[in-house]
Amino acid sequence: MQSIQLGPFTFATSLFAFMVAALLGLFLAAWLDRRKQTRAESVLWRAMILGVLVGRLGFLIQQWPFYQSEPLSWLDLRDGGLMIPAAVTAGWFYVLWRVLRDKAVLPAVSGGLAVGVAAFSLIMVATGRGGVETAMPLPEIDLIPMQLDVSAPENLDLYKGKVTVVNLWASWCPPCRREMPAFKQVQSTRSDVNIVFANQGEELAEIQKYLIDENLELDNMWRDPQMQLGQAVRSRGLPTTLFLDEQGRLVDVRAGELSAATLNDKINKLK
Repeated sequence: MQSIQLGPFTFATSLFAFMVAALLGLFLAAWLDRRKQTRAESVLWRAMILGVLVGRLGFLIQQWPFYQSEPLSWLDLRDGGLMIPAAVTAGWFYVLWRVLRDKAVLPAVSGGLAVGVAAFSLIMVATGRGGVETAMPLPEIDLIPMQLDVSAPENLDLYKGKVTVVNLWASWCPPCRREMPAFKQVQSTRSDVNIVFANQGEELAEIQKYLIDENLELDNMWRDPQMQLGQAVRSRGLPTTLFLDEQGRLVDVRAGELSAATLNDKINKLK
């Protein structure tokens, strides 16, 4: 399962697992610490905040060309732009430093961390995201061209030979609309990658009206009227982005909004 739907909200499975793990870990740390009052819960809070800040700073430096012209985007964590090794290292070093300074917090902090790690692992395994990710072939799904004078459908085999990114989107989806300029930017700057758009379930007139209204000129635009690509990867929300290797095999799926920086980062990791 690539995403989890809670009412109107769609979360990437890994993000949902992290949020649940953090809440459980913090709750247990507070419960274990309620007699000794060593403020172990605050240690975990500060470790997470420090980890996010350091991870975000590392990512900003790494992807600076995409952020330098939009200072407000530095604080927008919805794109998921974090340097995970830096974030984890900073968090663990802070916990270690606090424990060495005050060993009284050790039992509650250890318990909170243990429950958090266990909860994260269980959720990832239960949703099928805990194993080693391997490339898998996609079924041959026919995509309908946008051009009225072209009726022959095609499938994603057309793009074999390059790393391919397939954005599943719809014009009624606000996050899809927000991230469309990011995909346009990457498409115009990276000729080494195929950026493909597969509209999910909308009529041709609706799609064309949106593209004209937003003044978007995009290559590789297709229709997936029956939303078969989303069903093939068990995606429960939009936007969803598929990452295919040069042989056309699915190697990763991202549920949720991407910025140009996070999209570029994901592509670099596949190259």
